[in-house]
Amino acid sequence: MSDATGSRPSIAERAETRERMDRSGRDRYSSLVRALQAGREVPIGRTRETRLEWHPVAWQITKLALVLAAAYIVAVNAYGWWRERQVDTWAGPVGMTVQSGQLLDGCPAVAGIEHETLPTWVRYDGEVYVLTNALWAIKSRSRPNETGLIETGYTLAGMRILLIDTPAADAALRRLVIARPPAYAGGYYVAHPECA
Repeated sequence: MSDATGSRPSIAERAETRERMDRSGRDRYSSLVRALQAGREVPIGRTRETRLEWHPVAWQITKLALVLAAAYIVAVNAYGWWRERQVDTWAGPVGMTVQSGQLLDGCPAVAGIEHETLPTWVRYDGEVYVLTNALWAIKSRSRPNETGLIETGYTLAGMRILLIDTPAADAALRRLVIARPPAYAGGYYVAHPECA
């Protein structure tokens, strides 16, 4: 065999080791396979199931997106709820209070109407006017005193109340328009006597 200094085995010693392994019926490859398997079962004909693993940053981004989506939905609903109950007072000439809003208790005509920018009802000159699905054409992109309609002087957040025609002395006004410049048309409102 090899000497005590730890040198490599000679060719004859290696051949002898090879013959000894051949006689025992085990070759080097099968010994290597057994050593690598280390007693674990080798799955034959089965595929190994892989577990879904999330990247930590992707999981944090997903949670953040879900929280932001939930916050957005809550904010939109809270704003809608607040806006429905809000009653606005218009600025204008002294002597008459003009109010508007989205919901009006005791007025079924307003119940199914929704609009993002215009109020669904306006209380003007003691009567309640309700928004219709129609639009009224306005000249000059709703610039003040160039619309072809009668200016009332009442304004709210850029909107103006315009009268379509002047009522007779003994008749009540029946319709009006709310313009929001720059627009070629305004919201058309009709009086509803049953809404007080």
